[in-house]
Amino acid sequence: MPFGIQQFTNRIQTKLARSRDRATVRVGAAEREADRLTDRMPIMAEVRMIGGALVMILLIVYILNEVYNSIQFETDTDGNYTGPFGSIVGDLETIGVAALGLLVLALLVIAAQAIMRFFGSSGFGGGR
Repeated sequence: MPFGIQQFTNRIQTKLARSRDRATVRVGAAEREADRLTDRMPIMAEVRMIGGALVMILLIVYILNEVYNSIQFETDTDGNYTGPFGSIVGDLETIGVAALGLLVLALLVIAAQAIMRFFGSSGFGGGR
């Protein structure tokens, strides 16, 4: 290629590369702004709260499962736990399971309330 055409081609390639870089920066800035606006939406606080509660329930269930699998609790002939912590183990198996079930139902109600408020319905606690 002649020297003048090579310079012209190089300049065009340089300008195209710069414009691509600027476009990438603009797109990145627009994405960051959209993320910032999404994080400020009123429903995001409730989503974070419900997500955190679900993670906490998962941790409690995992820890209790590991405790039950690692320790052998003695039982009598009726199937009741004996020993100094027998009543606590029995309560955890009955009341603890029911409490976790009620907690999950409560989280479902909170999530339904947040969704209804988000869509503009009065829901359980009034609209925003």
